[in-house]
Amino acid sequence: MPAVLVTALFSLPVLLGLAGAVLPAFGLMPVLAPGNGFASLLAEPTLAASLRFTVQTGVLATVCAFLMTLIALVSLSGTRLWRAVQALLPPLLAVPHAALAVGLVFLIAPSGFLVRLVSPELSGWERPPTLWLVPDAGGWTLILGLVLKEFPFLLLVSIGQLATIDADAALRIGRSLGYSPARCWSRLILPQLYPRIRLALLVVLGFNLSVVDMALILGPGSPPSLSVLVLQLLQEPGSRAAASAGALVLLALTLLSYLAVLGLELPVARVARWRRQDGQRGQGSRIRRSGGRVMVMASIALALGGLLLLPLWSVAQRWRFPDMLPSSYTLREFRDASLFTSAENTLILALLVMVLALVAAMSCLEAERRSRFHVPDIFWYLPLLIPQASLLFGWQAALLWTGSDERFPAVVHAHWMYALSYVFLLLAVAWRAQDDNWELAANSLGAGYWRTLWRVRLPLLAAPLAQAAAVAVAVSVAQYLPTLLLGAGRYPTLTTDLVTSFGGLNRRVIAGLALLQSLLPLLAFSLALALPRRWLPADAGTSAGQVVRA
Repeated sequence: MPAVLVTALFSLPVLLGLAGAVLPAFGLMPVLAPGNGFASLLAEPTLAASLRFTVQTGVLATVCAFLMTLIALVSLSGTRLWRAVQALLPPLLAVPHAALAVGLVFLIAPSGFLVRLVSPELSGWERPPTLWLVPDAGGWTLILGLVLKEFPFLLLVSIGQLATIDADAALRIGRSLGYSPARCWSRLILPQLYPRIRLALLVVLGFNLSVVDMALILGPGSPPSLSVLVLQLLQEPGSRAAASAGALVLLALTLLSYLAVLGLELPVARVARWRRQDGQRGQGSRIRRSGGRVMVMASIALALGGLLLLPLWSVAQRWRFPDMLPSSYTLREFRDASLFTSAENTLILALLVMVLALVAAMSCLEAERRSRFHVPDIFWYLPLLIPQASLLFGWQAALLWTGSDERFPAVVHAHWMYALSYVFLLLAVAWRAQDDNWELAANSLGAGYWRTLWRVRLPLLAAPLAQAAAVAVAVSVAQYLPTLLLGAGRYPTLTTDLVTSFGGLNRRVIAGLALLQSLLPLLAFSLALALPRRWLPADAGTSAGQVVRA
């Protein structure tokens, strides 16, 4: 029964969201959204430019992130740097998109830290140069930010799937036949790896096409991305029908992009099959592999460098260009009462969502294990594959249509839905792989179901549970659009305040918000690494009898 309830609560926002987007767009909710939505949308002067900009940035960022993942696998796997890269991936994934975007601006802007490093001695610049702008009109800064954030996700997913195809054995066989490492990857490993990371790639593509917070920080104001344009229409009086139509256009664009990716697989597979049969071994190039390592490490350094600047900017009272360090410091911004209110709301939401997501995921997985209830895994990907703008605008319209004024439960529900997608998919592998003999041994010693669950099975899953809890916290902290739209501005969080304040001139406020926004997920991941070691005995082979009697 709990699993059925979880599935219903998970499905309801999707159905409400789609219905709430479709009906106003076609004029079927005239009280809420009068007028012809598509006619109003087509009258927008920036629509065509927004569509081009969205496709350009979303597709290029996805292609670059995928290529960076392949470059990292080919050039770094099996080297001394490989473990270091793997250790750096979780912190990069933990950091919210908005905080990474702010750090990137502080790093590469004309008045940023990289320019200060070479000024004025090497560059001769006494003032910030005007050779480039951040954000830029072409969207290249946004593309860079999306790549820096999404490539670690794809790489981590790929690393997790490599064990299922025995990549090391394939490399050894290929190398023994005289193939270069790059050809071993392209001919032997990638054809097996790609189907396993296809859904993750589609999730990245959908996010890049519909991202809002990073587009507001790193994207140009004109033209805006389609998701930002829809948000602007929603905030204009009398434009809700046009916003709903824009949300449907964004959904259609995303679905067409998915179909394009799936449609390209067949011709690409034919070319790959033909190349596998050409018999060419290729020559291993140390220069190319070294170049790949430099590219990957430089990308990671850019992301980490921007994050390391946040503490410095948050306390910089006076930092004139081209000084490398501030000349005076202050903690004034951290004494602001509104900052504590936003941090409190963020923490309460994150902890509440974490508990609810863990309980929901465990209920569904336990029901599946006991052969009473099973939902295909693709079902849990739905919120990640549907653009947030399309889903949440419709959800908000449904709330307004019903006259509901209970906004906090709606915000929690939205955060929970997105967190549950990640928590379920993360826990599913470990939960399904657990040896049932532990439970049988405990039952033979007289332990009931609940005692076995709490004293045997959950302690053995301590590490995956802790990681899933940290992911739930990170997902909740990073949510911008659900909090903004469903909360109606009543529940400010660090993320909503950060995106709102970015248009201002006080860099201390921006850096302080980004720093606190980053610290919460990082603290959660740190606890996820430390706590299971204290929970789970060092001797992982402790018998079920000892655990049950404890």
